[in-house]
Amino acid sequence: MADDHRQEQDLSIHSSDQAVVNMEQNLADEKGGIMDLSGVKLELNRPETAPPDARLYNGAEAEVAFASPSAAPEPKPVKIGGGGDISENIARGFFAYRPGAFDLAVETTKSEVLLPDVDGSLRGAWLLTEIDHWDSEKERLVLLTDNCLIVVFFDFVASKIQSFKRIVLKNLTSVKMGPFEYPPNSIMPCRAGVGVQMFWSREEVSAVQKWNPFNRDIPYAIFASHPLIERTLRDPDVYRVSTLEPLKVETFHVALVQGCQSVRATQSPSSPALNIVEGPVMIESYASLWSLIHNQSRLGFSRERGGVSF
Repeated sequence: MADDHRQEQDLSIHSSDQAVVNMEQNLADEKGGIMDLSGVKLELNRPETAPPDARLYNGAEAEVAFASPSAAPEPKPVKIGGGGDISENIARGFFAYRPGAFDLAVETTKSEVLLPDVDGSLRGAWLLTEIDHWDSEKERLVLLTDNCLIVVFFDFVASKIQSFKRIVLKNLTSVKMGPFEYPPNSIMPCRAGVGVQMFWSREEVSAVQKWNPFNRDIPYAIFASHPLIERTLRDPDVYRVSTLEPLKVETFHVALVQGCQSVRATQSPSSPALNIVEGPVMIESYASLWSLIHNQSRLGFSRERGGVSF
């Protein structure tokens, strides 16, 4: 009996010692950073470098650059007029695009409208887009002379002058050039390109004048490049008058300012200097459905329209 009791005691001591050994081994494993969990090893050591997809590590920014959320794209201006790339088929629909049409219009205007004693010599000619006070576009032939600016409604279908107006250069008070702008509460779509606006009166335009679409006494004019400008840049031999680019409103602006300054210096040096402004050209149009239809259909240009030309 005593022997049996001694054996049980030895087994108990051996079990206790083994448990202590196992515990110490486990503690040693924990200190070493590796724990044995049924054959699966869990790495606890801290990595030397941050994971490549981590944004923050220990409070510092990761070296990997992260793209910020893409912002909503800004709305692009609707190209109603003032240039813009057009296809060859659309370009051929303009009667002014036909070879010789522009030169014929200039020669016709010179012989029928220009008065040498009043206008002086011809300085340049352009085919531009006039934008009226109701935001409607109209194709206009513009001739700059020593003393005047002549704006012609030339019918390229019938090859004849329908109407014209003469603006005396020394009467111009201001010339502005810049991007187009609409009033804040206007629902009209944005207009691409730049415009040139000229004033020949310092008086404010009355509300009656503004709201009458048939009024022809507005003391200012707004011009933009002709829609054929991009096509012409590809085929410059179609329109070539001396060294000018006759569809580009920027070259017209330069020549107009030079002409106004020259005529002031020679004819009226005591008159106030021309006010040359760089800034937005305001079109006071708020909700003109007619101008939208008119401009999108290019009704103000001499074009072939499904077998009918007007």
